[in-house]
Amino acid sequence: MNLKKLTSTKKGQLILCCSCLGLVWLVILLNFVSSKISEIPNKAKIAKVRQELSRLEREKEKVSQEYAQYNAVRKEYRMLAGNSWINSHDGTIETNLRRKVREAAQKVDFKLNNIGSVRTARMNQDFFYADVDISGNGDLSDVMKFLAQVAVIQPRLSWRRLDLRPDLRFRRNNNASGSANLAAQQNSIPETRLNFSGTLRVLGYEGKLTVKELKITRPKQLDDVPEMDNNDED
Repeated sequence: MNLKKLTSTKKGQLILCCSCLGLVWLVILLNFVSSKISEIPNKAKIAKVRQELSRLEREKEKVSQEYAQYNAVRKEYRMLAGNSWINSHDGTIETNLRRKVREAAQKVDFKLNNIGSVRTARMNQDFFYADVDISGNGDLSDVMKFLAQVAVIQPRLSWRRLDLRPDLRFRRNNNASGSANLAAQQNSIPETRLNFSGTLRVLGYEGKLTVKELKITRPKQLDDVPEMDNNDED
């Protein structure tokens, strides 16, 4: 039976169509199997995937370390800012820093001869520092009480300079038989009396973080009180 006779009957046409359809399906099946076979991993592909996975794990570890460092720096920054002087919370530093030092001396009845003007200098865009010079004199125990009182001032102050010297209005006489110095007795000055001077420093913050964001717990400073001069009055 030739093609002409095959196509002249309905049965032949059906057979021809089914044969073509089967051939098409066979081609499709062969292409599908071929593509799937090419996707089957071999040793080279497995090694390449493992190498890429190892690279991704190293990248992940690097990112994790950088993120941990970022969090540590961010935490330290917020802690430093929260412990610094903030004018909106602690009051204007030029007046309130001097007030805090004066109040510390008053609490322990320590005589301050002078509280200098507050000097400020910028460290960077967010932080600055302020210095104030103070001086006084008193018995050793009184000086220690004053230093202890300064240590609890908030925000925390630090000593940039601290000088303690014996009162030079008298000197011990090494040849004296008594334990007390005669000049000291005449002037009613205890031998433990000291001249005291130093420079206090406080770190200030003027960055974008608010007092609420920094979670500051120290009491808010009252309104500023104008001062007449830079020295304490008797």
